[in-house]
Amino acid sequence: MTNTAFSQLDAGPNDTINPGVPVNLTATYGNPGIPILLGDDVVAGPFPIGFSFRFFGKNFTVFYVGANGWMSFIPNPNSSGERDPKPVPNTDSKYPKYVIMGPWIDLAPDSLDTYVFYLSSGDAPNRQLVVMWCQVPMFSNPKNACRDSVATFQVILHEGTNTIEDQILTKKSCDIWFNNRATLGVENGDGSIGFAVPGRNNTSWTASKEGWLYTPVSVDSFAIASIPFHLQPMIPGNKIVYNWYEWSKQISTEQTITVSPNETTWYYVYLDLCSGIVLKDSVLVFVRKPVPNAFTPNGDGLNDYFRIFGTPPENITKYNFRIFNRWGQMIFSTTNIEDGWDGKLNGQYCPAGIYAWEIFYEDSKKTRITNRGTVMLIR
Repeated sequence: MTNTAFSQLDAGPNDTINPGVPVNLTATYGNPGIPILLGDDVVAGPFPIGFSFRFFGKNFTVFYVGANGWMSFIPNPNSSGERDPKPVPNTDSKYPKYVIMGPWIDLAPDSLDTYVFYLSSGDAPNRQLVVMWCQVPMFSNPKNACRDSVATFQVILHEGTNTIEDQILTKKSCDIWFNNRATLGVENGDGSIGFAVPGRNNTSWTASKEGWLYTPVSVDSFAIASIPFHLQPMIPGNKIVYNWYEWSKQISTEQTITVSPNETTWYYVYLDLCSGIVLKDSVLVFVRKPVPNAFTPNGDGLNDYFRIFGTPPENITKYNFRIFNRWGQMIFSTTNIEDGWDGKLNGQYCPAGIYAWEIFYEDSKKTRITNRGTVMLIR
């Protein structure tokens, strides 16, 4: 397999089959995020962090989410409806406290769609919480002037170290609204202490594929450092698109596809994440030609079974393999592609000669495929 982007996208293992054997190929990328339905300027929560997280000297187990790009550890009921980013620190009770702004910017999520997701993962003591805003339109007046200026970013909390990551895939510009101002930083419980990324404290800025790490150095202090961009793998609802190609021909937009090539073929999958990043992986289906035309079931351990080749077995769709003698009597049948015919009927060796075989498949789309042929049993 090859991957020209991130290792999190996996097209699955390479496979080896006989011609025409159906194979399921599934692209995997993280686990589905839990959706949070938010309207314009709404605050939602509480939601479980999944572990205890220490922030400005206090331990928290739940979090709240603001539609405008921030998460906090207290309800902040006065902050609902507040959209104008402010610099940190800020003691005004209308603005969120015990807050991580990743960034705080006036966004316009549609209440009929979902743009924010979260996921707790990992094992103690190294668990993490990922909160993701995916492809959220920026607010503007006129209403649709900045609909194409979207923001996609993650806030990531790390258990044990109590560090915080901001991973920003894209934060575009909307100069006609609040002069494109946004705040990227953290603030304590009363707004008396706050830390912001340099140049990102209620200023006009844009970003693409950048990361920031907040490391607590005392109860009331954080060190902020630039780190490599690296989104944590999480499936953000319907804002993830798969595109499968057989060589250069597009064949599907489903996560799982069924293929049955008659010759060795490369399959490529491209994942479009939040309409902002494309990941790629590939898988080779090697076709082993031809189906054997003879076997020697004499117990010497060499060529004792006649079987159809297709591995791993979990990639094989609905399957039935049958053997018939010269009079059309079925003498062997299996639904397991790992099973082969040992040249016997009811425990007795069958005579040498030519036998007919038939394979029946049904793929995930209920497409039926039948292959037939003959095999020589040699004594």
